[in-house]
Amino acid sequence: MNWSVRPFVRLVIFYVPGILLGRNISGYQFDTIPLLIFFLILLLISFVVVKWFTSYKYRWLNGLVIYSTVFLLGVYNSYNCCSNGSALVEGKNYKVLIAEIVTDPVETKKSVKAVVETLDESTGKKFKILIYFEKTARSRNLIYGDRIALETKLKNYKNAGNPSEFDYAFFLANRNIFFTSYVRQQQWKYLGNSPSNKIFAFAKSLRDKLLIKLKTNSYFDNTFQVSAAILLGYDYLMNAETQKDFVRAGAMHILCVSGLHVGVIFMILSVLLNFMKSTLHGRLFRMILLLVSVWAYALLTGMSPSVQRAATMLSFFIVGEAFNRLKDNYNTLAASAFVMLLFNPALIFSVGFQLSYAAVLGIISIYRPVFNLLYFKNIALKYFWSVLAVSIAAQIGTFPIATHYFHYFPTYFWIVNLFVIPLSFLIIFSGFAFFIVSWIPVLSTVMGWFTSLWVLVLSTGVSYVELFPFYGVEDIYMPWIKLLIVYLVIITSFHLLFNRRPLLLKYVIFLVFILMVFNTTVKYMNLSRNEMICYNIKNHSVVEFVEANNALLVADSLFLDNETARNFILKSSHIDNGVRGVEEFEYECDQYYSSSNLFIDGCFIGFHNKRYLLLSTTDSVYCHDNFSKMHFDAVIVCGNKIIEFTKLCKSVSFDRVIVSSSVPKWKSIRLMKDCKDAGIESFNLSESGAYAEVFR
Repeated sequence: MNWSVRPFVRLVIFYVPGILLGRNISGYQFDTIPLLIFFLILLLISFVVVKWFTSYKYRWLNGLVIYSTVFLLGVYNSYNCCSNGSALVEGKNYKVLIAEIVTDPVETKKSVKAVVETLDESTGKKFKILIYFEKTARSRNLIYGDRIALETKLKNYKNAGNPSEFDYAFFLANRNIFFTSYVRQQQWKYLGNSPSNKIFAFAKSLRDKLLIKLKTNSYFDNTFQVSAAILLGYDYLMNAETQKDFVRAGAMHILCVSGLHVGVIFMILSVLLNFMKSTLHGRLFRMILLLVSVWAYALLTGMSPSVQRAATMLSFFIVGEAFNRLKDNYNTLAASAFVMLLFNPALIFSVGFQLSYAAVLGIISIYRPVFNLLYFKNIALKYFWSVLAVSIAAQIGTFPIATHYFHYFPTYFWIVNLFVIPLSFLIIFSGFAFFIVSWIPVLSTVMGWFTSLWVLVLSTGVSYVELFPFYGVEDIYMPWIKLLIVYLVIITSFHLLFNRRPLLLKYVIFLVFILMVFNTTVKYMNLSRNEMICYNIKNHSVVEFVEANNALLVADSLFLDNETARNFILKSSHIDNGVRGVEEFEYECDQYYSSSNLFIDGCFIGFHNKRYLLLSTTDSVYCHDNFSKMHFDAVIVCGNKIIEFTKLCKSVSFDRVIVSSSVPKWKSIRLMKDCKDAGIESFNLSESGAYAEVFR
């Protein structure tokens, strides 16, 4: 790699590890002033090194000081971003807050969800809160920029503590949201609409008007939701089945306004304005028009993080092209990443950020060598091959990250993108033509019909992918260490094949061997795993017994009937533990099960020489003085029936009590107190998270 023309690549290489370190030490306390003084001293040392050590052999000293400064800047920036907000209002009790809604309110099944921003008067700093409003006519009418007065108690968002669960608290913290609250109808008052950001408010207002126009002129069933997502980034209307179709086909990127959509707008305008490239003034005016157009579209679609990334990335390429500075695509890409991470270091933890840059990096690295493998004189064949080459390059760049987060790989992505990308061009082109003429009755009808038609063709085509055999590889286990090894295999294989470096073959073989050893080790550990897990799932009682690659799930009927909840909570855990087969038991029913290491008879459970008593709503405790008490390792209390603790202790003996998340709060407090008084170990899943016992 030619480092001399890629200074920003070097900066990113040292800045990103600093961000990661700063995120991990956010629990410690550092003073800002000493750190700033330390930065200034490093910069002064760098200046002295450049001034006095002019010999070539001392240049490494300057590099060491500069990159150490960049690394420490990453630590400091990440620490400030991730730690200050969490300590801002902790321990304070706000009676009345004046807040502004800074996101689009989203209606869920039981509430209206929105992020509000308010001011801590003692520090003069603003902070954000995730609010769940009680669903009423008033809360449904809330919009961006509305100001409200609310009386509520803030609490830190806390994860459920289930194994391999999505870290939602971390997700919110990366968006500077550290608190959440549920607000009932009588706890808030509407004060009017007065947005702090007038430009955002105008863009959202314009988008809402265009959504109404789009809905009015959608002439086929279920096309409005997809059109709104593709053209305006409004994906709140999408139903789960449509999203699942796009995920299975490997075309989910079409529904998210991102680099593809901004790129289409850029390409259309770039071609139209090519005549201005002949003079310097023309190039500058063209640059301004392209930048304004790209960022205007970003505003129109709500300035989602994916659009901001794409617009920032394109802005660097637009400016570089205008001043003839596009000497190296890697450096331009790294420059955009460095600037974005400088302002918001938490972006490095964003899945969208990682996928966006991995896709672009894959395209600029792999597309040209793959495209040059085949040559077609026919223009149509050449076009389709170019689309396929772009798809392959982007997929190679992103699939390790995508499988890490989503555990899924679409096998027909290369076929899907052959018709999805051209259709997306048609949808975006006809859609924006519709927006332009939407005020003209006849033309708006025609363009609305065409837009709906292309969306219908797209949705129908995507829905047919699951009819193909082996349409996707599911349940892929891709931890970070395996992800890094896979990327090393890709990089070394690429240089081996396309740059003709046969000496790299031994490194490829070695990396593949390491990958095989890792997979074998993981499978062996999973096959020797025996574990009992009590999950923390609100209003549900869920206990799972894992033995090798099989599991027995004992839960209430409502949870067993909810496939979405089961997949969301249990699937990641099953993938990480290598679980392939799951049997389900309803604990309210009197059921019997027996295997070599697991025995269930009603509320009595035996697993690897351990005994558990599962007390539910339908069970009763009987006491008799004339028989020897049966001993249990743990009593698992479920449901809302009152358990007489004294009577329970006289009936059976036990080492610990596990209070399920289905137990009401008042009852769990009473049980925990009884256990403490009796000197018996107890666990309240609602407070401490999931409970697990591993047997080897």
